[in-house]
Order: sequence, then structure tokens, then C-alpha cells
Amino acid sequence: MELRRDGTADCETCHMPMFPIASAGGSVTFECANRHRVTVPMPNDPKLRRFVQNWVARKGAQLHEQHERWESRDENGE
Repeated sequence: MELRRDGTADCETCHMPMFPIASAGGSVTFECANRHRVTVPMPNDPKLRRFVQNWVARKGAQLHEQHERWESRDENGE
């Protein structure tokens, strides 16, 4: 799989954009809107590696915020 300059890629199945969603042990997992996933080695290029890490961090922050909102709604009886 070939990464774009912004740390994203194209899904080989549906050709939708894929975004890094997780990284561990020197590898990174990408996912598209159709939930196709692929795990590849973390890029060697430092700039590309930072882009990938930023995408993963933003995804984690989004999930954290969503869980906070769900908990708030549960506590408020909504």
C-alpha cells in the first residue's frame, strides 16, 4: 500500500480514503469509511511517521470526546 504525503492512503478494495486509526509495535492500521482495514509497517520517513501518529492521536481524541458526551447524556437522563 502506498501512503500519500499527508499520511493517508487509498483503500485497495473500494478506493475510498483510508486513515490511520491505531499503531502498535512498529505497525499502523488504516481504515476506510466502509470499514476495510489493513495493517502495514510504520513508515520510515520521519515526516510521514509524524503525520500518521497525528492521525492516530486525533482519532483517539475524537473517541474520548464521544465517550465523554455519552456518559454526560447517561448521567443527565437523556
